[in-house]
Amino acid sequence: MPNSAQYASPTSGNPSNLDMTLAYHLDIVIAIVILLFALFNVPRAIARFVNSSERFRGYLLRYVPLRHKSRINLNTNSIYLHSDAEKSVMNLDDSSEGCHTTFKALPALPTQLLRNTASGTPFGGRQPVHMPMLSSLVHPVTSILSYPVHEGYTVGHVLLMAGYAAMVFYCGFYKSNPFTDPLRAGWVVTSQIPFVYIFATKNNVVGALVGVGYEKLNYLHRLIGRLVVVGTNVHALGYVYKWSLAGQLSTELAQPYIRWGLVGLVCIDLLGIGSTQFVRSKSYNLFIITHAIGLFVFLFAVCYHRPACIPYVAAACAFYGLDHLIRLVKTRITTATLRPIPELGLTRVEIPSLNSGWRAGQHIRLRVLSTGMGFLGLTEVHPFTIANVEKTEEGMVLMCKKAGRWTTKMYELSATAKYGEQGREVGKNVRVMVEGPYGGVGNTVMSSYSGALFVIGGSGITFALSAVQELVRSENDSNVRVIDIVWSIPDVASLAPMIPLFASFIEQSTFARIRVSVFYTRASKGSFQGIYLPPGMTLAPGRPKTAKFLDDVVASTQSGGGATGVFVGVCGPLALARDVAGVVRSFDVYRKRMVGGIELHEE
Repeated sequence: MPNSAQYASPTSGNPSNLDMTLAYHLDIVIAIVILLFALFNVPRAIARFVNSSERFRGYLLRYVPLRHKSRINLNTNSIYLHSDAEKSVMNLDDSSEGCHTTFKALPALPTQLLRNTASGTPFGGRQPVHMPMLSSLVHPVTSILSYPVHEGYTVGHVLLMAGYAAMVFYCGFYKSNPFTDPLRAGWVVTSQIPFVYIFATKNNVVGALVGVGYEKLNYLHRLIGRLVVVGTNVHALGYVYKWSLAGQLSTELAQPYIRWGLVGLVCIDLLGIGSTQFVRSKSYNLFIITHAIGLFVFLFAVCYHRPACIPYVAAACAFYGLDHLIRLVKTRITTATLRPIPELGLTRVEIPSLNSGWRAGQHIRLRVLSTGMGFLGLTEVHPFTIANVEKTEEGMVLMCKKAGRWTTKMYELSATAKYGEQGREVGKNVRVMVEGPYGGVGNTVMSSYSGALFVIGGSGITFALSAVQELVRSENDSNVRVIDIVWSIPDVASLAPMIPLFASFIEQSTFARIRVSVFYTRASKGSFQGIYLPPGMTLAPGRPKTAKFLDDVVASTQSGGGATGVFVGVCGPLALARDVAGVVRSFDVYRKRMVGGIELHEE
């Protein structure tokens, strides 16, 4: 952050034109790079919005009257297992070495047009427009860029971050020495203020342009934030060193604008410390508090420290203010029903008053407005993936796993017994604040692919549930012919509550073959009691061989004449995501091209 020491003499009056010019040009270059990425996204954005069903979804949660019942069984009672042994088929693989089941490719679909059994109209009359990702067209380059380097980072991420940092450092060192000219660091930091705020927003302008959710770009917010922390300290310590040598330290520190600079420095350092993994894991509330206060005070401090920085601060305020305005518009306060699912160790949240406005894979931010959550619990907001398709009788459904203090309190609250017309019931009605939807698959239209494979771990099943429900509902206007769900769970007991829903998928899918393969790592005595699997479901010990399932989906898609690609979605632990990404990356290039490409989405 620039100050008066930028002058050739302490009393001269013109700031360094080179420093200001470099800061301005750096922002222009970054904006051009963003627009280039947006340009690559234009064809997929057009392909998405050409499909009328995709134009107004994924923006605002709302309630719409239902014209007909959903064909998918989503009745609340289905979360508890009531299977009939005589009508169900048990299909277990008792091998202790993992899955040894062999799957054959589906036979080719008949060449004549399939017809919508409900209306008699030709199937395929309204097929969604498919636009493959650029990465699926340049396989060798994609394999290199998607190679994992560190947790959550690929070669592509590292190259992008290195390029960004290189531009910043170039502006910081061009015809300047940070030890003798700390002013330059101040202007470079100032140039990054708008971007560090833009990438921090939930309604991310850059994300909208490039077609990804804010959570996919958060690593750039962290990168820019760290650059700002380093640059601010270089700027401040450089002047402290300079003034100390000149014997002017106490004189300079007495000036008001210098004190405001120190306020900004303290804010930035608090933000840097509060953003460390240690603080976030030990006290997430402290991270939120330091961010909320630090980011706000920092902007005022910058303006009072150097008025020439006001345009950059104004830009940051504009984007940040717009984000909060949109978040306000996206927020709903309503009543939800909390129900415990002990077998899965999670809370099922049903919100009947919100039944439309989201796409598969999107998430919301939930706040439970109940004293049962405690004082701190009332202040916390947590993200959860929506677990069902829109326009159902139940409305929005969330499945919130017990993974910490807040979710454990919500589970305990849901287990509170109440008495209704049918006597003692489990569950509790509470007021909730719902904000969203956010994230999801961006401009990807899942129904435009020929095949889909979902590899899921634990509570990540919520992503697959919403996606498959959407594909089953839209199959009259869908290219998808093969859908595989591969679910890894720690205990067989976790499967029981989900069997009715899986069975409904398989039964109701008219044109797409759906297969559900569940793998478990342990099974206690009696875990299999009362479990009856319908045709199309398998249960096996061990871990899934993802390459085998992908190979089968590709083969089945090809044999069915599909050539618009295979969608692979993964949601679960980082190790699972890395495994699936490695399988997709190493898959035979020729077969990729024959099937129209294989595109991976990590939720």
